Amino acid sequence: MPQPVVLVHGAFLGAWAWDAVVAELADRGITATAVDLASRGQSGDLAADAEVVRTAVRAAGTGVVLVGQSYGGMVITEASAGLAEVGHLVYVCAALPDDGDSVSSLMATDPHPTTLGEGIRPDVDGTLATLDPDTARALPGHDVPQDVWDAAVPRMGRHQMGTFGEAATALGWREHPSTYVVTTQDTVFSPDLQRTMAARAGSVVEVESSHFPMLSRPAELAEAIARVAG
Repeated sequence: MPQPVVLVHGAFLGAWAWDAVVAELADRGITATAVDLASRGQSGDLAADAEVVRTAVRAAGTGVVLVGQSYGGMVITEASAGLAEVGHLVYVCAALPDDGDSVSSLMATDPHPTTLGEGIRPDVDGTLATLDPDTARALPGHDVPQDVWDAAVPRMGRHQMGTFGEAATALGWREHPSTYVVTTQDTVFSPDLQRTMAARAGSVVEVESSHFPMLSRPAELAEAIARVAG
């Protein structure tokens, strides 16, 4: 019987971003649940995001395949530490930190640095931010079909800026088997940066996609997850 899957979105997205992947997994007989992270709101941080994920994993059962995209990689790293219900971690073009690493520090090592930061629009107090739609289209979403993109843009939301500087307090990938999905057309986390982080994972899969493979290549991404979930 296939293992249950829990899906964790990255910054500026939400559980909705996984809808097509959830449907593709269902077609393969796999039950998947996507979560909305606390960092989409006024008081969320990495610890709060991790607790949201732990709750979802415990509700899903045992042997859970825990999937994180982009910033979601930090969250699944933190959440999975000491969590017996996790069976496998899947990092999708995601931050895969070592001791002391944050999203910001990992991105600072990218040999092909992104210009995504130019499109981040902080709120007045600087804690929450949104992503300019034109920047999102040009960089993380450059290969998303137009109809999918048109539906996604109104649903993109805010994210707590402070989470980008937070380091995980525990590294779940040291406890659980893991797979890294490298997106080879990514202009946010370059393929070279991803491959460096992927060296910490047990296995690596490559998908020809931008930073939003759940929107541009949902069937291919679902197939990669399904191979882990059985």
